[in-house]
Amino acid sequence: MVSTKNKSMTPQERKAKVQELRKEHEDYFQTVGNINALYIPKMAYRPSGKDELHVSFFPSELQKGKDVFTEFVSIEYDSEDPKRTLYLLKHNAHWEEEYEKVTSSSGFERHIVPVSELKVINDVTSRRSPIKESMQVKELVKDPEKREIVDVLIGIERALLSINQKLNK
Repeated sequence: MVSTKNKSMTPQERKAKVQELRKEHEDYFQTVGNINALYIPKMAYRPSGKDELHVSFFPSELQKGKDVFTEFVSIEYDSEDPKRTLYLLKHNAHWEEEYEKVTSSSGFERHIVPVSELKVINDVTSRRSPIKESMQVKELVKDPEKREIVDVLIGIERALLSINQKLNK
């Protein structure tokens, strides 16, 4: 039987795949002013003896002292979520004590975090661009009474974006 397993990815290939995945979330990072967000896509899996899905992080990733943004990917770094959900693991100063340490068969130590501890930030269905100046909006703007409605909607949108940014900090 012919093996269909691919050879290991080189660090350069992995970095390129991560950069490509990050593009989907870049607008969010720009909007909230977190241009250098720590984005580390991870595989979600059910460790032996556990009831829920977990993701694992190397100590070097958690030692950075930053919030970690992630999404679920395969071992080949292909997104496993058609909605491309972005998750947040808030920095936890006590990660060494609170996240269980596991050692792989090849000797690498990692800390596992239950997926339930990740905060859903957004997905493709909730990532909406600000109101665009479409033909319909331009028509509304010409009518003074309807212009007030457009101004209110734009104000509400800005307020919601501001609230979202504050909640994510």
